[in-house]
Amino acid sequence: MDDMMKKIALVNFSTLDYSIEETILRKAGYQVDVYDGIATEDLPTAIKDAEVLVVQLQQVTEALLERMPSLKLIAREGIGLDSIPVQAASERGITVMNVPDYCLEEVAVHAVSLMLAAHRKLFPSSALVRGGQWTQMPELKPIFALSELTLGLIGMGRIGAQVISRMRGFGCRIIVSDPYLHPDSAPEGVELVSLDELLAQSDLITLHCPYTEETKHLIDKRRIEKMKKKPVLINVSRGPLIHEGDLLDALNSGDISFAGLDVLTQEPPANDHPLLHHPKAIVTNHIAWYSEQSEARMRNLTSNRIVDFLEGREIPNVVNKK
Repeated sequence: MDDMMKKIALVNFSTLDYSIEETILRKAGYQVDVYDGIATEDLPTAIKDAEVLVVQLQQVTEALLERMPSLKLIAREGIGLDSIPVQAASERGITVMNVPDYCLEEVAVHAVSLMLAAHRKLFPSSALVRGGQWTQMPELKPIFALSELTLGLIGMGRIGAQVISRMRGFGCRIIVSDPYLHPDSAPEGVELVSLDELLAQSDLITLHCPYTEETKHLIDKRRIEKMKKKPVLINVSRGPLIHEGDLLDALNSGDISFAGLDVLTQEPPANDHPLLHHPKAIVTNHIAWYSEQSEARMRNLTSNRIVDFLEGREIPNVVNKK
């Protein structure tokens, strides 16, 4: 193989099918090396020659960047960037891109699905039936008409906007708290409020914001105390947005009536994680992003943008533009 051929490393700690990426990138004339099921610190020395590093949930460390002097691009197949040291990459002149536009429908639908399941108490109801308690409907009370409730979105990017479009038909009041959203940009009929107002007024709260130092433990004991209506809480964004110990206390006390979570602080969680077995929680396995179409879309978008980058064309969604 030509020693001058640009090398691309596909890395993930669990085995994935990289057939789409390999087909596109090799057809474009690049060498593709796949490192599956290997911890970051155990990646072989051959990775040092790669100019592009493609990851999903693999933790990228500063130590790994030091081992890759030829690296020019980190491509995150997904949205969140908490697994990538963006600042350290920027200091080394390494471009970082993500793909925030591949699963908007899927994440929005998952958030709405968790919301409706929690609101209608589908899991507790099913548990009663399975336990032979068909007539114990009083245990599920109260359930209020959705059209009489207030839905609050913390953060309203593209996914939040799709949640709003899907929830409009249920007739509920919709409010949003987002410090970066200009009032003129709010969808018609949606009220822009402060975070404290949203916490106090919402019967259903759903999180749609990135994980940063600013948003770490955005929902904690102090904020839960501001929730006047004992709401349903939905998180399809990032686990550390919620202080899980404080959430557990709130579920036990009834200050939060139900939690629908697709993400946790530690993934995968320990088998004895209390939220996995709590009767007032639904936890799904970080699957909100997935459909057959979104997975193919993510892989195609990532691979084609890598080719564009290596051939000198501008690419979207660079997160550390100079």
